[in-house]
Amino acid sequence: MNKRLLIAAVLWIGMGAVSVCVGRYALTPGEIWAILWGDGPSDTARALFWNIRLPRVLFAAVGGGGLALAGLVFQTVFSNPLASPDVLGVSSGCSVGAVFAMVFLPGAGAVARQGLAFLAGIATVACALWLARFVQGSRVLGMVLAGIVVGSAASAVLMILKYLADPQQQLPVIEYWLMGGFQDVAGSDLPPLFLWTAVPALVLYLLRFSLKVLSLGDEAAGALGLRPQGVRLLAVACATLLVAAVVSVAGTVSWIGLIAPHLVQQAGGRDITREMGTVFFAGGILLLAADLCARSLTSAEIPVSIFTSLLGAAVLAWLLAKGWRRGREEAPL
Repeated sequence: MNKRLLIAAVLWIGMGAVSVCVGRYALTPGEIWAILWGDGPSDTARALFWNIRLPRVLFAAVGGGGLALAGLVFQTVFSNPLASPDVLGVSSGCSVGAVFAMVFLPGAGAVARQGLAFLAGIATVACALWLARFVQGSRVLGMVLAGIVVGSAASAVLMILKYLADPQQQLPVIEYWLMGGFQDVAGSDLPPLFLWTAVPALVLYLLRFSLKVLSLGDEAAGALGLRPQGVRLLAVACATLLVAAVVSVAGTVSWIGLIAPHLVQQAGGRDITREMGTVFFAGGILLLAADLCARSLTSAEIPVSIFTSLLGAAVLAWLLAKGWRRGREEAPL
C-alpha cells in the first residue's frame, strides 16, 4: 500500500471539502448536505453551490493535478529536474494559442480555444527541443536556456496579439485572464477538462514503466528494446494536452508543474511508476489552496498565479537552502 498516495488522496478530498465551504458566502457542511439531497436552505445557496462553487473547486482540483502530472513527465523524459510547463515555455505557448482564439475567433467556443492552445504548446516544445540540441555540455542547462528563448518569443507574440486586440472589449479581459484565475469557470467547462485530463493521464499511466526506462538515457533505453523518440513524443504530447486543458480556460497558472513533483520527491517518492497518482493529488491540493486564498483573503478576486508564484519561490528557496546545507555537511573538513 502506497501510504503517500493514500495521504495525498485524503488531503485532496479534505481540501476540496474545505474549498466548497469557505468563501465570501460561507456554506456549512449541513447546508451542503441538504443541497445535495435537494433541500437547500435557499435558492441563492443552491445556485452558489451548483453553478459557482462546485465547478470552480472541481476545476482547480483536477486542473492542478494535470499541471503537476505534466511537470513530472517533462522532468522524467528530459532527465531534467528543472523541466516544467513554465520553464519549457509550454504554458506561454498554450496561452498564445488561447489568446489567438480569443482575438480572432471570439465566437468559436471553448473547443477551438483548447485545440489552438494544444497546437501552440506542442510547437513551443518542439522549438525548445530543437534549440537545446545546439547547447554543448549540460543537458539541464540546454533545456533551461531553450525554454527561456522560446518563452521570450511566446511573450513577444502575446504582446503582438494584445496590440491587435480591441482595447475596449478584448484587451482588459486578456490581461486579467493571463494572470490566471477560476472566477469564470462554469459547469460546461468541466466535461472538456475531465476528458482532456483523463485520456492523457491514462496513456501516461500505461507508459509509466517506459518513462522510467527513458529516464536512464536514450542509449540505455534503446539497449532495453525501447524506442526513445516515439515514447518521448507521445509523452510530451500528452503532457502538453494536460497543460492546454487548464490554460485554455483558466489562463497561465504558474509553478504547480515544477514544485508539486519536487515536494513528492522530498517526501520520499522518487519512483515514477508508483508516484504518478501522488503527484496528481499534490498538484490539486496546491492549486486548491492557492484558489482558496485568491477568493477569500479580500473582497476582490485576486489572480491565482500570484499565490502559486509566491509558493513556488518559497519552495525553491527551501530546496536551495536544503541543498546548500547538505553540501556543507558533506564537504570535507
